[in-house]
Amino acid sequence: MRDISLACAMTLAFGAALVLPVTAQAQTGQIAGNIDGVPFDHPLGTPEPEEQGFFVRHYSGRGFTELEMDLIAIGEGTSGLEGVMIGLSFDSDGDLDLSEFTADMLFEAEFVLIEDWPDGQMDPSSIWLADMDSAEEFDVVLALDDDSQTVRGQFASSRFCLHQVDDLDYVPVLEGGDMVCKAAVLDFAAASDGADTSAPTGGPVEVEVLGRMAGTVGTDAFEWLTITRSGGQGTASFAQAQDGTLRLRVQGHSPESENFLYQDVMSINIWAHGDIPENTPLPAEVMFALEGTSGLPRVFYTSDEGAGEALAVIRSITLEDARPEIELEVSGTLCRVEGFTPIDGDCRMFNVTGQSELLDDGDPF
Repeated sequence: MRDISLACAMTLAFGAALVLPVTAQAQTGQIAGNIDGVPFDHPLGTPEPEEQGFFVRHYSGRGFTELEMDLIAIGEGTSGLEGVMIGLSFDSDGDLDLSEFTADMLFEAEFVLIEDWPDGQMDPSSIWLADMDSAEEFDVVLALDDDSQTVRGQFASSRFCLHQVDDLDYVPVLEGGDMVCKAAVLDFAAASDGADTSAPTGGPVEVEVLGRMAGTVGTDAFEWLTITRSGGQGTASFAQAQDGTLRLRVQGHSPESENFLYQDVMSINIWAHGDIPENTPLPAEVMFALEGTSGLPRVFYTSDEGAGEALAVIRSITLEDARPEIELEVSGTLCRVEGFTPIDGDCRMFNVTGQSELLDDGDPF
């Protein structure tokens, strides 16, 4: 796992590989989100005025090309330094120009939320750490050439786990033999001087349809598709933890939306332990993204705020088949959030039914 501590983020060694002359220092960018429901919003940069917060390094040699990106949003807090660091690594065979790199070439990603970083200390004392293998939502969009570089995306995981930092080694913190973890969502964007960080809209999107859902949110009716996006992850999947915990994720995209990937998106997450009971109500986490970009939705309805609640009934599920499938119904109440602020008095009943193929995410825990 690549170390992206502030002291070492810009001094990684890559042996005899040729370092191509590209280092982008962003003039715009931020990392926003929440951890365990507590919001944060940090502009890119560091406490050192001469150091920017976005670094792009392009390496070529030995028959491959590698792209490294570091996003650093660290600033002075009330009791020391606070912020977020992200490291992204892409690679491919052959000799690629920057403009030829695509998101599906990502092979490693690390996300660090600062828990404790005392003033005057070279590195943090403790951090919340997650990598791409724990992702429940992960989307990256690149726009790169020799003159400007842009990256933006979203990462969500319930496995941001607490680590002590000991001489640049990350040591997990355990309680009762278990790791201490929280859920977090990060929305990130970074651009070199003059680059555009706006989300793409319109245009065709190449997808494979996994399934279909239909339902209502308030008085509005919708139809959704679960999909596998070209070069991306499927939006309907399951993952089994070593302790037997099962996560089901079904996310539908509306073909009628002006922005197919990021607006009018219905996301359903269900957690179960052991065998999944069919035709029995189960708690669910539901979000309906009314307005979104390539990252965290700006306006959405959720079952996790205010009077919101959601129950799922799984009519059938076949995880052992060659093509696992699920048929389900989900209903309840969703309440409005704008940015990170719940809007009092704006809650809507919802109902969704659907069927989809499920992709195996492996073990993300």
